[in-house]
Amino acid sequence: MEQSSKQKAAFKKLQNEMNENMDDAYIQAIGQFLIQQIEKIESAAEAILATDRTVKKSLEAMKKEAKKKAVNGFAMFTPDEGFALVLKYFDLKIEKIEVPEMKVPEKKSSRFDVKLDDFL
Repeated sequence: MEQSSKQKAAFKKLQNEMNENMDDAYIQAIGQFLIQQIEKIESAAEAILATDRTVKKSLEAMKKEAKKKAVNGFAMFTPDEGFALVLKYFDLKIEKIEVPEMKVPEKKSSRFDVKLDDFL
């Protein structure tokens, strides 16, 4: 399928934001999810191209929802709920959310961890 100019522009907008935030696994995951939506639904490109809407701001919207849902300062979303909030932020209506496989980068610990057995 030939990509429209809007799709190309939306891909570029997402790629730029993802490239600027390479160390942010959440921006990477949501960016990839939105790229998949553009590939499936041409109208998704228009929503993503809305100048004031960004992946980073979608995370802020998710954070606000988490604060509303929080119990004892803690809230959690399933992947479906999280991606549904992203779609709501971008005003995208999709019948079925297909959650992409996410790879969360391992954080390198700067903590010194030694056990007595290591010296014996």
